[in-house]
Amino acid sequence: MKCLESVSRAAEKIGVVLSFLILLIVFSIVTLSVFLRIAGATFSWSEELSRWCLVSLTFIGGSVALKRKLHVGMNLIVKSLPLKISKLFLIIAHLVVFIFLLFSIYYSFAAAISAKNMLGDIIQVPMLYVKLSLPLGMIMMLIHLLNNFFKIFQAKDTESILIGS
Repeated sequence: MKCLESVSRAAEKIGVVLSFLILLIVFSIVTLSVFLRIAGATFSWSEELSRWCLVSLTFIGGSVALKRKLHVGMNLIVKSLPLKISKLFLIIAHLVVFIFLLFSIYYSFAAAISAKNMLGDIIQVPMLYVKLSLPLGMIMMLIHLLNNFFKIFQAKDTESILIGS
């Protein structure tokens, strides 16, 4: 359990750093692009790179949000139930999300591998590298969810084991 908590904390730190760097790249590219358009010059690759970064930010940043319980959740009913029943509902919810994440990891990784010979339209980079951010973010989500799943069995209250806020 403590090992999983350590891995979850490390994945959160990696996710925060990657999200910050990606956001910094997007901000820099978009700001520079706006100034260059005003000046009458532009570079064609800015939109493509910004799009790739925003997709990566969605999945990697989403894993950090899951760890910090910042996803939107409808917890009113679960909070009002007795602890044993709410734990049962949370176990079911975790299992459903596990299944979804496992399918998503598998198919997004397969899509990334199948895109290894495809290049970006403007930036001639193999799409494999662009698409790997999806399974990476989902694997990080799976780690956080697994960590929270084992906490359900030891929890003394419902609030500490909810997935979202």
